[in-house]
Formats: sequence, C-alpha cells, structure tokens
Amino acid sequence: MNTNYATDSFRGRFRYNLKQLMDFEKDESIQKQRYHTAMILFVGFILYSAITIIPCVNRGYLHGMVSNLSIIVVFLLAMLHLQLFHNHASTVILGSYELCLVLFIHFITETDWTIGMDAFWLFILVMPFITDYMAGVVYGTIAAFSGLILSFVCFHTRMLYYLQPYGKNMINWFTVIYFVMMMASAVIEYELTTYQIDKKLSDEKISFYQKERTHRLQRLLEIYESNEQTIRKYKHDVRHYNRVLAGFIQNKEYDEAAKYLQEFDDMLETVTSVSFCDNPIVNELLSIYANRCQKMGFKPRFKAVVPEHFPIESTDLTSLVGNILENACEALSHVEEERRALQFEITYDGRKLKLFTRNPYTVETTFKENGLPVSTREVQSGVGTAQIKGIAEKYGGVASFTQEEDSFTVKAVLTCM
Repeated sequence: MNTNYATDSFRGRFRYNLKQLMDFEKDESIQKQRYHTAMILFVGFILYSAITIIPCVNRGYLHGMVSNLSIIVVFLLAMLHLQLFHNHASTVILGSYELCLVLFIHFITETDWTIGMDAFWLFILVMPFITDYMAGVVYGTIAAFSGLILSFVCFHTRMLYYLQPYGKNMINWFTVIYFVMMMASAVIEYELTTYQIDKKLSDEKISFYQKERTHRLQRLLEIYESNEQTIRKYKHDVRHYNRVLAGFIQNKEYDEAAKYLQEFDDMLETVTSVSFCDNPIVNELLSIYANRCQKMGFKPRFKAVVPEHFPIESTDLTSLVGNILENACEALSHVEEERRALQFEITYDGRKLKLFTRNPYTVETTFKENGLPVSTREVQSGVGTAQIKGIAEKYGGVASFTQEEDSFTVKAVLTCM
C-alpha cells in the first residue's frame, strides 16, 4: 500500500479543523437554517410527547404523565432559549442534557417494572444523529455526550440497582454501541458539513468572479466608447489633416510633412487596442490594462498568442493574468513617468502556457524562503503573488519572481493539456 497516498487521502478527507467547523456554524445563513430546523423538530417532539400523555391518562399512569409533561417543558424552554438568543448550538447542548436528566429521573423513580423502557433507550440511541443535524458536528457531538453519560451512569454505576432489570447484553454493550453511533453520526455530519462549506466557498468564488467579470465589461465598454469618440473626432478632422499634409508636400516641405505624420500617428496611439489574440478573457484584461497604462503616460508592449479555448479554468486564467498585470501596474505607479514601461507576453503552444512580465521598479524587493516577494504596499497582503504561484503549481508548473538590475521579472509555465 502507498503510505503517502493513504496519508494524503486521509488529510484530504478531513481537511477542515475544529475551529473552521465551529466558525461555519456561526455563519448567518447557517444559523438561520439551523434555527428553522430546530424549531420544527422541537414542535414535533412536543406534539409527540403531548400525544403520549393520552394513553397515560387512560391507564392512570401518573408517572408517565409527569415525565412526558417534563419533556414538553424541556422542549418549550429550548424553544424559548432559541427564540431569545438565536444560538442553535447552545440550545441543543442545554436541551439534550436537560432531556437526559429528565429521563434519568424517570428511569430511577419508576416503580412499575412491568412497563418497559426500551422505547426511551431507542430514542437515546438515535439522539447523536438528531443533535449533529441540529447543531453541527462539533456542538452536536458535545450535546450527544449527554446520552453517553446517561448510559454510563445507568449501566456502569450503582444506579443500575435502581433500574428495572435489563439483560446482560443491554447492560454490557449499550454504552459501547451508543459511542459507535456517536462516531458514525459525527463522520456523516462532517461529510455533510464539508460539502456545505465547499459549496459555500464555490458559490462565493463564482460570485466574486462574476462581479469581476461585470467590472471588466464595464471598463471595456468605457474603452469602446472612448475609442468611438476619438475615431469620430479624427474622422471629422481627417480632411483638414489631409489639406495640411498636401500643403507641406506641394511646398516641398518634406521634413515638416514627416513630422506632421508622426504627430498624427501619435494621436492615433490614444485609441486603445482591443484585439490581441483569440482568447476573450486575455483580450479583455489586456485591453483594460493597456488603457490603464496609457492613462499613466506610456504604451505597454503586449504579445499574446492564445487560442479561444484551451484546457484551463477561466477563473484561473483570469486570476493569473489579472494578478500579474495588477502587480506590475501597482509597481509602475511609483516609478517616474519617463521610466515607465511594461512588457508582457503570454503564449500557448498546445501543451504549455508561458507568461513573461518585466517592468522597472523603485523599491527594493525582499523575498521569502519560498521565493515569493514580500509585498511593498503600505497594507501588505502578498495574496496576488501567492495566487500566481498556486495556480502555476495547480497545473503542474512553476512561477518565479526575480529582480535584476532595474527590472522586476515574473515568469510562469503551466501544463495545459
């Protein structure tokens, strides 16, 4: 057996620690869901206990009536506690221990031994599944310990002599079976909780990228509108430009004509290119950052050879390219305008996706032991570079960050097949 694989599989299955599971239970949406679930179950238990009072009344079974009324009071208090504090975890924990206390008193004070208690013990046996479902794996297990304590006190202490006679199998094994049921319930609830956490994180990630996508489209629309206005202006004035140019040529002022053409060409540079390659995501990002660079007073050098479709998640491609360009523009905002320059290349050859970025810098960068640069921003994060490295490694590749002479360079290679 491959020990490393088994260890990785175990870690992958139990990838959330106790703190993360407890924090998940504090999430507002989860608390709201647990609140409604607990209320429904409490009402159901109250109705059941109320119904069981009827045969007790018919038979004159006063002890059973008192016990069921006590159980109703426990659930009513639990509902009141939940209504006041909106804390499903503490409500379930308190309610389970109060319920077990009522049952304990019922067991040791019962004098009619012809009345069996098997139904109560069966309910206790399934209690871990109920508490875990109502309060989550951590708090539910804490609540389920009430049943374990009850069974231990009843079957493994001198309190056994106050109970009606039970078989040896029940006495010797109920506590063990209950513990096994606790563990089984905890594992099942853990799997359900991890699925909920994964889904929540996935939904948040999708929502984030949808907002990013909307923001990019808005910026692209601004670029298109700006380009349209610029082109419309030049189209209106092109006859005047032609007449001036023709005048220079007729007067044989060729140097002036060449200078005029250069000025006209420089004016056309204000039109932001919106087509760099066949990939729409790369196009959008390059268009946005090209426009940003132009506003910063320089024209970037972009090279993109990327097909419309290739094996990489669109969110990963967005994060990879966006973080690289964002970090570069952030660094360039601190560079003197005459020194600003940005070279970015992204190519895909059918197997490897390669990215290269180079830009000047002003602040000396230090590097961590893992090769990631230490953020030079006032509010340090380093999240962008970590994401670049993480995405590269996700696709079996590498990412490097180097500082040479007066330039900062980022290189990344990913295997996308």
